[in-house]
Amino acid sequence: MTLFDLNEGDSAEIVSINMDKLPKPMLTELLELGFFPGAKILLKTKSVILGKLICTLGGTTIGLRMKDGEAILLKTT
Repeated sequence: MTLFDLNEGDSAEIVSINMDKLPKPMLTELLELGFFPGAKILLKTKSVILGKLICTLGGTTIGLRMKDGEAILLKTT
């Protein structure tokens, strides 16, 4: 399952990030924001109009492009 597949209001644990699907600067940015294996993430909203996934990680609300969400692998908790 990826962050893109998660339903609004659901939370999960980050398992890994598929580095082949992201440019290196984006991978670095995600790591700086706390996207590490074991971190808990909550998907608040999928905004199709904006093409964004709005999620909460470590108390911070973050907007990611939907295609970047496909690179974040999760397991439900």
